[in-house]
This record gives sequence, structure tokens and C-alpha cells, in this order.
Amino acid sequence: MAPPTTVITINKDMTYRGVPGEVWSNTYMLTGATPADSTAWKALFDAIVLEEKKCYTGNARVIGGYGYDKVPAKGDHAIWSVDLRPSSATVLGTLAISSFPTTAGDQACWLRWSLNRYTSKGKRVYLRKYFHNGISVLTVGDNPAPAWRTALDGFGTFMMGATVGGSRTLCDRLGNTPIASTSGQFMTTRTLKRRSKRPDPS
Repeated sequence: MAPPTTVITINKDMTYRGVPGEVWSNTYMLTGATPADSTAWKALFDAIVLEEKKCYTGNARVIGGYGYDKVPAKGDHAIWSVDLRPSSATVLGTLAISSFPTTAGDQACWLRWSLNRYTSKGKRVYLRKYFHNGISVLTVGDNPAPAWRTALDGFGTFMMGATVGGSRTLCDRLGNTPIASTSGQFMTTRTLKRRSKRPDPS
């Protein structure tokens, strides 16, 4: 397998601890050649956002993203980027809240993909992504609502179906593709990159 030459980051923001603009993101490594130009990058970005937005409520919105032609290391610059905010083209999440309580800002549920490779100790290797702004079960606060898990599982299937942006599939940094995916049974706390300060109680 060859290392991926298409890596894309989808940035979302939300209000956290009373302060708007808290950013969280997911980065996906994909099979296939690097998009040829800005138009091709934007088409790929839109194709992923169309499915990913089903995994979080309207409390989050997609604000932009970055594209790389290799797995980025610290200090590497993106070869493509988009900011949806100046044109008011941000995309709201579409996960329905209904009668379920929404999660706290730093609560998250993971979605993981199983790879057909193992560590030196014989343990299976996984790709795992975390999603904020979901919904929880009314009576069990640390359980994601079934509708949230359904949405996550649907996105997991989409990303490994060789249809992302036409014919791409999620992969790891070595180019290995998943053989299965599943969402987490419980929610967890995920530290945000730019943690807002608590509002002044006075």
C-alpha cells in the first residue's frame, strides 16, 4: 500500500461555555490521487460535509477546511483551504434533537474503523474520530441516543464504501483501508483544542 496523497480536514465551530467560535475538527486520509485543483478539492470537501453534517446537531456548523497532499507533520502547510464564514456559506449540522437532550460541549462519541492489520503485540489497529454536539439518552446521560449512533454508523459506512468524492475510501497513513466500522456505546470527554474560559459567575 502507498501512503495517502489526499488528506482533508473539516473544521466545525460551536458555542462552548457561553463563548461562540470554539473550533473542533476531523481529519480524513483518503485513497486516490491528490485533487487536481481548487475546484476538485472543494467538490471533495462538499461530498464529505454532505454526509458528516448528519453526525452533529445544528449547534455546530462547518466553517471551512484544509487539504494536504501528504500526511501532514507539525509545521506543514496545507496546499488548499476554504473559509466558509466570509460568504455566509457555513453548513449547520442536521442531526435532529427531537426530545433528546443535547450533549455538553466537551462530550463526544467516537466512530472507529477496523483495519486489517495488527500491532506487534497482535492487537488490531483502528482509525478513530470523535464527534461533538450530539444527543444523549434521557435517562442515561453517558449513553449516546440511538439516533446519534445510527447517524455515526451511516457515516462510517459511507467513508469506507469507495464512493467518497467518486471512488475514494478512508485509509490510514500507510494506505490501508478499513474492513468494518462501529460507533461507541458510551460518550466520553474530549478536551477541545482552544478551550474557552468559564464565564465570570458575577
